[in-house]
Amino acid sequence: MRGLFRFAFLLAAAAMSFGASVATRTSGDIAPAYRLKLGPLVAPPSRTLGLIVKVRVNSGPTLRLLLDSGASFLTLEPRAAAKSGCAGGTDLDLVGAGAQAAAGAKQVRAATVEIGDLVLRDLPVLVSRRSVAEGVQGVLPLSVFSAFLIRLDVPKKTLDLMPYPAAPPYGSDDLHVVASNRLLFVRGTVNERREGYFLLDTGASYSALAKTVAHELQISEALAERIPLQAGTTELDAPLVRSDVRFRFGAKELGASSVVAIDLSLSSRFHNLDIAGLLGFPALSGSVLTVNYRDGLVRIDSQ
Repeated sequence: MRGLFRFAFLLAAAAMSFGASVATRTSGDIAPAYRLKLGPLVAPPSRTLGLIVKVRVNSGPTLRLLLDSGASFLTLEPRAAAKSGCAGGTDLDLVGAGAQAAAGAKQVRAATVEIGDLVLRDLPVLVSRRSVAEGVQGVLPLSVFSAFLIRLDVPKKTLDLMPYPAAPPYGSDDLHVVASNRLLFVRGTVNERREGYFLLDTGASYSALAKTVAHELQISEALAERIPLQAGTTELDAPLVRSDVRFRFGAKELGASSVVAIDLSLSSRFHNLDIAGLLGFPALSGSVLTVNYRDGLVRIDSQ
């Protein structure tokens, strides 16, 4: 299995409107709450690469989708899209992290997306021209739940969707984020020396440093093991960082095993941010994430 590196589909040639409405199976004026059970995406022999959500699109068969805060849009591989009634659509050119050229996809809209008892309506869908990754049939962005306050307990594999409080719930451990293309970037430091923005990316099987940052920190690629990755619609080989890497966000420090170095210059230009790297699944695997899209806040707690 190639390592998943589900960093941000970047729209290179066209913009897509997101807007989805939520259909609930409750009545009255009380906002509903949902608890979704997630499954592990495991690579042999026993490495967990991410979390799986079971989803039905357009009342089609149940699909296994990767829960991915580093993706902007629900994405399906061709066979899953066909079985789910996602045909036709508009051509788009997409660029993933580390890619030097665009790849093609189709844009369609799904009438319904069912996730447990939660039903989302009129959601944009990207249909990839190739398989997304072994073991999954597509990608579900965390941002589809932005109408709720999100609590993702990674160790317990649960996703709680709660009504937003009337006032922003500011706390001392809350991190302000920069949102771009429905992605969340948190400002932090690497090894207490280099500041920059880091993508919160639950769908990446490796954390990453920008090659420019690795160079500034004198992290050499010489003799480094190269890891085969799938970055969006692009395959690439990236050097595995052997040096000790530590991320700090406010008072929170995250150890970072499984870190690769990739070219993030195109992504930085697209988002108009100094993107120093991304926090992938290994760095977040012991954490509980509280994500507030409405107020631009994230909290990372240790389990």
